[in-house]
Amino acid sequence: MLNRLRARLVPLVAGTVIVLLAGCNLERNKSIQLMNEGLEAYKKGFADTALAKLAKATEADPSNAQAYYYRGLIQYRAGNVTPDVVQNLRKAVELDGDNYEYHYHLGAALSLADDWVGAINAYELAIQRKPENAESHYRLGQALEQQARFDRAQEAYQQAVKLKPRFPEPYNALGNLYARFEKYPQAIQVFKNAIENNPNEAANYHDLGVVYQAQKRFDEAIKQFEAALKLKPTMSSALFNLAMAFSANDDKEAATQHLKRYLASRPPAEDPLRVRAAEETLARLEGEAMGAANGTGTGSH
Repeated sequence: MLNRLRARLVPLVAGTVIVLLAGCNLERNKSIQLMNEGLEAYKKGFADTALAKLAKATEADPSNAQAYYYRGLIQYRAGNVTPDVVQNLRKAVELDGDNYEYHYHLGAALSLADDWVGAINAYELAIQRKPENAESHYRLGQALEQQARFDRAQEAYQQAVKLKPRFPEPYNALGNLYARFEKYPQAIQVFKNAIENNPNEAANYHDLGVVYQAQKRFDEAIKQFEAALKLKPTMSSALFNLAMAFSANDDKEAATQHLKRYLASRPPAEDPLRVRAAEETLARLEGEAMGAANGTGTGSH
């Protein structure tokens, strides 16, 4: 889930231009100039140059919270969640603690570094400053779930859904939290609400299918997996689960066809346990088919 959200964490900062201050604050104006140059370099794809300019901006005026903020953003947008990233974002918060974005992105960086306690604190501070921001509630829920604080995570997801019904990820997280504890009716309702509000989000069809599959409602599961694949044909988990649902529903021909398709198109980083399950199921089905063709029933000799 975190990988799926990584693009959400950082806005495109490159279009931002900070206006120079009137008067004689030379240090701040120099810092702003360097910061704008850094953002322009980032817009052109030169992240290292951007970071060097932003570092000079913080040296020119160590009280420039935005310069620290953008340094942290660009660093962790690249996936480099080092102590320096966190330090830059903490410095932005220290200098301007009223800006909810600084707290939010500090929480995001801490989440990527698996510092869930720190992330929870940062998200809570972001929510204090802007309670209507659905993303902060959603990310708080994720961090709480990582700490096994499930009741509070549920509340955070519910608040995110309430604040922003067209935001698909909180539905997905809430529905899967219910499913985790086998609260299937609640999970089904959440996913149905998700699909109603976000009909083009493949993940919610897929996860509704998984819930139906857990209940052995295979016809309904198949329908949802097919809907997910229609929206996202490369969704390997939907293809795998569709094949397994066909197998469980005793449609051996469809199961075999989809298992072959899954194994031929699976991504390199696919879960090896899922691949092994697909290979074993396909071998069993092909053995049964061969046995039936030879008149031996199950293919045993």
